[in-house]
Amino acid sequence: MHARKIAESAIVAWHGTYGSGRIDVPISAIATLAALPEKDSRGDDVADTASTWTAAEFIAYARHTWRSVIRARPETTHLLHPMTSWIFDDTQTTMHPHAHLVVQAALRAQQPSLTGTDRRFDTDLLGNVLTRLRPKSALQARGQFYTPADISKLIAHMSNVDEHSRVIEPMMGTGGMLRAAAEVMREHGRDPRIVQWVGGDIDEIAVACATVNSMIWVLGRNIVFHAGNTLAPDWQKHALDRREELLHLAKDIARDKAMLALLRSL
Repeated sequence: MHARKIAESAIVAWHGTYGSGRIDVPISAIATLAALPEKDSRGDDVADTASTWTAAEFIAYARHTWRSVIRARPETTHLLHPMTSWIFDDTQTTMHPHAHLVVQAALRAQQPSLTGTDRRFDTDLLGNVLTRLRPKSALQARGQFYTPADISKLIAHMSNVDEHSRVIEPMMGTGGMLRAAAEVMREHGRDPRIVQWVGGDIDEIAVACATVNSMIWVLGRNIVFHAGNTLAPDWQKHALDRREELLHLAKDIARDKAMLALLRSL
């Protein structure tokens, strides 16, 4: 399994260069590479080019990538923050060479040929990385038990998700059940982009992974995710309110920038 190979290669590199303790850095390194296509405009393997990057060049690419994501999807800012904040924090520069080694390992395992192609719809690479980064005891302590892909797909078949519907997953982890539901929808000629996907998890890194996965799997923009206790009766309302707040803030900022540009042109 390609996803397993990439995950194992990246984690061996991470433990070899840094040890254990932090999981945000290797997870975000893999998530950043997911923005790369398999081939460039000339038909050459992008992995070959990216493998020549220095640590500084990778961080520059990562900053550009996540700024672009936030500009396009401002409502995901708070969800992605636990995974990406170190990239923009100048006190975290000691992490740069460690992240670079993870990137090199993932590129040697040909990650772009998975996440940069339609094969990305068939697997949860970030889920593979996260479950291998955390020891089983830590997963059990958090109550995290990841459903195998074949079981998820069986459940998705029984759920029969239709377009314009609402899917709620209060223990979504990295989004495996959502991926399975979207896969079954596509098999029936349905478009997952016109579904409202509502999900939550107590693990903020898992929620960050699910947020990135929603983009990898092209689930559309109607994503309402929550990092926190989904046993609380108002978690869905809280998630929706936070999403709307960030969307309105982004519109206000864009309006103010346009007004400032207009005033400067007078």
